[in-house]
This record gives sequence, structure tokens and C-alpha cells, in this order.
Amino acid sequence: MNCRECEERLQSYVDRELSEQELLEVQRHLEACPPCENHFRLQLHLKRLVKVCCESGQAPAHLRAKLRQILF
Repeated sequence: MNCRECEERLQSYVDRELSEQELLEVQRHLEACPPCENHFRLQLHLKRLVKVCCESGQAPAHLRAKLRQILF
């Protein structure tokens, strides 16, 4: 797997929407490629941050509803 292929699958990897084989391929690439691993960590952090903000009520209600619809 190259970086472009990893990038194409990264959001699905974060969301655990890939097959077992695809998960392993992305994981192997991330272990061997620091730039892609950094991008993965950023995506994971952003997803967690959005979830926390939505659950804590820090974001306006209409934004929380829209983000839940998109992300969860």
C-alpha cells in the first residue's frame, strides 16, 4: 500500500468500516510511514474532539445535530 491508497482508506479505517484484510494493510502502512501515522492520529483526535464537544453541549444544538448525522 502506498500513501495515496492509505489516505483514501484512512477515514474508513478510523471508523472501523474496512474489512479485516484492509484494516491490516492500513495498519501495516501506518506502522511504516510516520507522515501517514501522524495524519491518522490527527483524524482520530479530531473525531474524538468533535464527539466530546457534541456530548458536552459546548457546540450549538444545530451544529451538534448536523455533526451527529455526518459522523455517527
